[in-house]
Amino acid sequence: MINKQIKEKLNTYFIQKLGMYEYRNGWLKGDCPDCGEHKFGVHLGMERSNCFKCGYQPRLMQLVIDVEKLKEYRMVYEVLNDLSGTKYHEEEYDRNDYVFKDAVLPEGYRNIKDGKSVIAKAARRYLRKRGFDIDELSQAGFGYGTCEKYFGYIIIPYYDNNKLIYFTTRLYIGSGPKFNNPPIEDFNVGKSSVIYNKDALYMYDRTFVVESVTNSRTLGDNAIAVGGKKLSSYQLNEIIKSPCTKIIIGLDRDAIEQAIDLAFELIDYKKVKIMVMPEGKDINDVGKARAINISHKAHYLTYAKLQRIKNKFKNENTI
Repeated sequence: MINKQIKEKLNTYFIQKLGMYEYRNGWLKGDCPDCGEHKFGVHLGMERSNCFKCGYQPRLMQLVIDVEKLKEYRMVYEVLNDLSGTKYHEEEYDRNDYVFKDAVLPEGYRNIKDGKSVIAKAARRYLRKRGFDIDELSQAGFGYGTCEKYFGYIIIPYYDNNKLIYFTTRLYIGSGPKFNNPPIEDFNVGKSSVIYNKDALYMYDRTFVVESVTNSRTLGDNAIAVGGKKLSSYQLNEIIKSPCTKIIIGLDRDAIEQAIDLAFELIDYKKVKIMVMPEGKDINDVGKARAINISHKAHYLTYAKLQRIKNKFKNENTI
């Protein structure tokens, strides 16, 4: 817990140093120090922060450490001691207003095994062509939309400790955007603040980190998907603090640079190696057997070896 005097100094720091301003219900709002988007909030009463764009959500003292690039925790107090505390009124609040909302699957959702309609058969046909077993996807909660916003979309639920927290979608029939994910406001969370199959980090000693759910499902139960080439601070921290000791990075071939950067982020905490996919191919394209073979041929990296790989990639744009 942070005492009132420290909170007053933090209030001054966030307003003067970060340019934040009073928003509503006890929140300060401003630009995210991590991604730069104007989606960042700090709540002194709850002692929490959150970026609804990238998922960056450090504790308040850690936030100062990150912004000031401090090496030791005690240095935070040295920074704050140079500031005059700004008095603020700590409003009463209901904690339930600031936790993630319970996620629900959209109206019109049907499990992928259910139904004999044209769109049901088309959904199963699309997934079979991608090499998936429909029974396995059914057990994982995969489904399809039958009406309104999600008509013609595969619906992919995300669970954390067996609780539904989010879902993503993929167009398989008709016209519309390729992806049609729920807005942040629906569940107080966006795709950068979730990890598909996050439980794998706690169930397996060796875990694959890949971009897409399709790549994750191709590899199996010990693969997580982060939804992009660059991890958010939330996703990175979840991997670091997990008990999993070995991370195999399997980002797409066009994300080799990001894979190297991620390896540098993790190498002090985990054993790390990088899978290099064939040009123009991802894990789902080559299939599970070939992808596993590629992972077996890769070696766990030392810091020196990783630095040589980075230098080689920088000079040749390949590894």
